[in-house]
Amino acid sequence: MTKTARKEYICINCQKSSRTLYTKYSEGVIRLTECDNCDNIVDKYIEYDIVLLAIDLMLQYIEAYRHLLNNLEIKRPARLFVIFWFSNAYETWIGERMATNRDNIYDLEWMFYKSVLSSALQMIAYISIVIIFETIYSRAKPDFKRFKHLVYSTLLGFYGNVAVVLSIVFRLSDQKSYQIVFSFFLFISHLQVQRVLFPLCSILDNMIVTVIAEIVSRFVKTWFETVSKELPIF
Repeated sequence: MTKTARKEYICINCQKSSRTLYTKYSEGVIRLTECDNCDNIVDKYIEYDIVLLAIDLMLQYIEAYRHLLNNLEIKRPARLFVIFWFSNAYETWIGERMATNRDNIYDLEWMFYKSVLSSALQMIAYISIVIIFETIYSRAKPDFKRFKHLVYSTLLGFYGNVAVVLSIVFRLSDQKSYQIVFSFFLFISHLQVQRVLFPLCSILDNMIVTVIAEIVSRFVKTWFETVSKELPIF
């Protein structure tokens, strides 16, 4: 009989800590751990397929976010972050292309490079606001482990950027309704991540931080677009 013992887990229902997620009795036979506080299964998503987890994430179930950010160890997360980063950059590139009506291949190439850099700056700005909030909230600088967790979790909140695939397939980038729904989905995703990172804060406080981070991110995007227009390379 073996038990999971990687780190301190949390119950996705009441957020109390748990030493294990399940007990393995033999190959293919496990027993999910029950929470000592709420008597529910600590993490039901242990037995869920990744597709079902993705569906619950898209439905914005907070329990799915708690599983993803606290109880699931993602191997090579950098690959996911690169996908989210370039998806966001592509969305920005499409918007600028439609706004400028440029068709020259060299102009489009430079626009994409600019969009990649702009996307990176937006993400850095967003993460910076979360780090600042952590410093103010805890009244101390986060240690490396907490800092890493904050950065990784916040970056995972950008997973909605992969919806750019749908915009390509169905040609939705120029549709105002798509842009509104897409922005709202990203905002709710970031809010859910914020709630998981700061469970003791009220929803209103987490919402305020999310709004501020979004405003700062958009300001950085606008600033970069203004500055880049003055540079001959762009």
